[in-house]
Amino acid sequence: MYLYKKTEIVLFVMLVTLLTGCGGGGGDSSTQAVGNSSIQVVETVASKAVQQGHITDSLTGKGLANVEVRIGSQTAITDIDGSYTLDSLTETEEAVINFEKEGYLLGSKKIQLKTFSEDDIVSSNYLEYTMHEKNYQWDYNSNDEVTGTHVMIDASVSYNSINSKSYTGTNTAELIYFDITSDEGKAAFPGDFKGINSNGVMVHFDSYGLISILLKDSDGNKLQLAENETATLRFDAVSSLEKLDTLPLWYYDYDQGLWFEKGYAQLQSDGSYTGEISHLGTWSLNRVLEDEPGIYRGRILNEDGSPICDVRLQAVGNNWISHDLSTDEDGVFEIVVIPGEDFKLKAYHYEEKYAAESGTISAVASGEIVEI
Repeated sequence: MYLYKKTEIVLFVMLVTLLTGCGGGGGDSSTQAVGNSSIQVVETVASKAVQQGHITDSLTGKGLANVEVRIGSQTAITDIDGSYTLDSLTETEEAVINFEKEGYLLGSKKIQLKTFSEDDIVSSNYLEYTMHEKNYQWDYNSNDEVTGTHVMIDASVSYNSINSKSYTGTNTAELIYFDITSDEGKAAFPGDFKGINSNGVMVHFDSYGLISILLKDSDGNKLQLAENETATLRFDAVSSLEKLDTLPLWYYDYDQGLWFEKGYAQLQSDGSYTGEISHLGTWSLNRVLEDEPGIYRGRILNEDGSPICDVRLQAVGNNWISHDLSTDEDGVFEIVVIPGEDFKLKAYHYEEKYAAESGTISAVASGEIVEI
């Protein structure tokens, strides 16, 4: 049961006043004040959910063309500027959107899908996303041993190509590693910092590292380890994090947008962690929270004190991020936070392209609700 605490802190994020405010519904007219005048706003019936967005390269900041964007069975390809549109989607509080481009870490994010009015300038589901190029790429013979910095594969390991057919020949490997205590690492982390543990229970965690390993055959088809074969991942030591003897290994399922516990990694004498995996893909090394998280709740307001809806919020800690996908019509947000750790709050409005960041916010205790 949560305890309740109210602080004296006032969070005031100054965003550009939206002409349409935070109204909902369809077909009604309303008068809203803007400065010293008022305007008549006519709301139309929303007919569909539309997801729009822009994909950029993490190094250049430029838009990425030819990225495949997928929500369920619906797909789109980014144009030369990195922009895309997915329409005729079903409204939902939580959807998984995935981004794929050869040579880049597969992107994945949880989003809301809200209905789209013809009067909207930009879909409220608009998303800006950054993709990260794989930083290790090499070719090797499938009968050779792999002794890389972050992955080790024995020479005797067998591989399967499409239709689970046995494969021998030239393997093309792509790998990317992130320290999640870095800003880049936290931003690249797919999905949320929570997942299904080995007992089938949803748990929250913070992360010690992320590794994504992809193999392809000579025809460009994705390879997997054959049944009962394993590879070893090595996660670099992170000096700022507690060194536990073992930590769970987690695999990310892009279709479900969920992390699943799939084994463990052991602490080495140099502070790194190594663990065996039974299949390739995106893996992370995470510390499960033993205590229930805290809750941080507040409102986002205009300068005139009116609430702002559809603002995205992030609570950013040392090695985790928590999200509120959208403030409600009263400007209210609520974010789960790692207990006992200070964090910063980041706010972003999709339409006005305005962002704001708080200073360091004191830690919220386990089971506590802090309301600002």
